[in-house]
Amino acid sequence: AIELPRGIRINAVSPTVIEEALPSYAPFFRGVKAAPAADAALGYAKSVEGAQTGRIYRIGWTRDN
Repeated sequence: AIELPRGIRINAVSPTVIEEALPSYAPFFRGVKAAPAADAALGYAKSVEGAQTGRIYRIGWTRDN
């Protein structure tokens, strides 16, 4: 990854549709496995607290969705 000044890191959290939002968004995500918000929050915490940069934390994704 590219070294940025002052210890700045860039990461992304990429969840599938959030389980708790599924009642509102289910028609747009047919066949996609929902991810619990707690799992997305854990991915966010890892992206902020970890030492990695240039990482995408994929939450709930499988080869099938």
